[in-house]
Amino acid sequence: MKRILTPALIIFLVAVLGFGIFIRLQYWSQLPVANGYAAKMMCSYHFIADREAAAIQQEDLGAPPLSLTKTVIDESAKTATTSLFGFSPRVAAYREGVGCILIDGKDDHGVSLSRPDIALRRTPDDPPIAAFSEVNGVDYGRLHRAVELAFDPSRQMDSVMTRAVVVIYKDSMIIESYAKGIDKNTELLGWSMTKSITSAMIGILIKQGQLNLDQRSLFDTWTDERSEITLRHMLQMQSGLAFEEDYATLSDATKMLFTSEDIAEIPLQSQLEYEPGTHWYYSSGTTNLLSHLIRETIGDQQAYLEFPYTELFEKLGMKSAIMETDESGLYVGSSFMYATARDWAKFGQLFLHQGYYDGQQVLDSSYVDFVRSDNGHSGGLYGGQFWLNVNHAALPDVPEDLFSCNGFQGQYVYIIPSYDAVVVRLGLANEPMFDPNLFLSRILASLKPVD
Repeated sequence: MKRILTPALIIFLVAVLGFGIFIRLQYWSQLPVANGYAAKMMCSYHFIADREAAAIQQEDLGAPPLSLTKTVIDESAKTATTSLFGFSPRVAAYREGVGCILIDGKDDHGVSLSRPDIALRRTPDDPPIAAFSEVNGVDYGRLHRAVELAFDPSRQMDSVMTRAVVVIYKDSMIIESYAKGIDKNTELLGWSMTKSITSAMIGILIKQGQLNLDQRSLFDTWTDERSEITLRHMLQMQSGLAFEEDYATLSDATKMLFTSEDIAEIPLQSQLEYEPGTHWYYSSGTTNLLSHLIRETIGDQQAYLEFPYTELFEKLGMKSAIMETDESGLYVGSSFMYATARDWAKFGQLFLHQGYYDGQQVLDSSYVDFVRSDNGHSGGLYGGQFWLNVNHAALPDVPEDLFSCNGFQGQYVYIIPSYDAVVVRLGLANEPMFDPNLFLSRILASLKPVD
């Protein structure tokens, strides 16, 4: 019996074929990146932060084409497999101690870490709510109004999309607030705030005498003009290396983060575009080269993996902190660290107090001075893997002495010495939906500056 194609069926088949062609033409080259991004977010937020897959899909992957992806989570294998209508599936796998890794090669590196046990430190204080009123110099009514305005009224991810706010003043936590589904124990992704963590790791190695800011010939393969690039140039994003930091296309940055087995490979092969020290260009590739340099300096893979925990997180009591690696075991120092809002605040306090924390000089004060100093070519915006506000270049209504860790979608750790304050905001939106200048100026208006 012959099967007759009805007009409706023909239209349906043509539509399906047309949609497949559209996907192939519009997204095909970017599918590995899009699916890799979605698999990575789903895996990390589910297995690190213990969030439900439906909430991750709706909130963190809510914009197309990510909203069109489908992810299958294997709880026993601890993997997330994502595809877009079945095309170009990507797998992210949870590995003990190092979070979720995108599988780009043969998955034969065996990366894992038994993280050192981290004891809680006494600062920032963790007082009961009633004790918040004991800190002098705070207008609590004004402070609460400022924080409320930083969230959507529904406490959902509607428009402003703030997830967490923590304010530390005079070494006391004077307020914390969270969106629905998030609390003080939820590990949140810092994105490029991780660059400042990498900077701190470099600072520790400098304090130990293993690195110095003006050393050259940073990598064995840089036997050409790249041998003139110094560590100072790298930290200040003035290496002169060609690198495409574009997240809307298939660029150096997206290929590095979402399609590379070894994230140092692409930037390590980059050639000079400018003379070192003469041009500022924000590059995640540069920070991942710093992570590569840290590993080469330490020399042992296991010691490298333990390094941020034993030398930084343990000394600050950042019990929730987890840095993620690529498949080769290299920390993605540009982008992938999770911690609670309280623990991000502790990191800010380290720099607020010139590298001193809870009885220990973790970083030399001279290094803190370096990272908060203008690199000379950013118009007052950038120092050593930290953002600045020289001449109010970034935030017109906020003190010039502010410096900060900044990340994609409005992740911020603001350090304001003139107010003896650290302000953390984590979320899913930046300007114009979330206005950091207005948010921070409202917060500071509730605090008395220090003498």
